[in-house]
Formats: sequence, C-alpha cells, structure tokens
Amino acid sequence: MTTPSPQTLERERDKLFLTDAELIRRLGVPEKIMRPMLPGLESKYGFPRKQALFGARRYWPAVKAWLDKHNGLPDPSKLTR
Repeated sequence: MTTPSPQTLERERDKLFLTDAELIRRLGVPEKIMRPMLPGLESKYGFPRKQALFGARRYWPAVKAWLDKHNGLPDPSKLTR
C-alpha cells in the first residue's frame, strides 16, 4: 500500500465512514498486521462491522468507542458530573 499525500490525509481527517484502508491508516497499525485481524475482531470481540448502506465502510465514532472501551477508557456517557 502506498502512502497517501498529506492533502489526502487532511481530506480524510473528518470522515465518519471509513474504508478498511482508511481505518488502518488512521489507527497507525501496519496493514499486514491489521487487515487479517479485522474478521476475527468482528466475530469474536464485537468490533464495528461494515455498513452496506454506506458503501461497506465502518462508522469511525463506533470504532473509536470500541477502541476506547477495549483499552480501559471509561464510557463518557456513564461519567457523573
């Protein structure tokens, strides 16, 4: 996979629905490691699935929430004020 230009990365920054290539780039995990892991993460750990309605892309806020939860960050909706 080639590295996208800085302009491409800037355009992708605020996207909500990401292709797997965009997701992998955003995560910063090498593609050869992350791509084979995705099916198992979906089936065994509830990783957000691709949405057919949105061109087989994953919803970034759901991915981020999943990552936060699985890395020990508290659920912001359950924090008391």
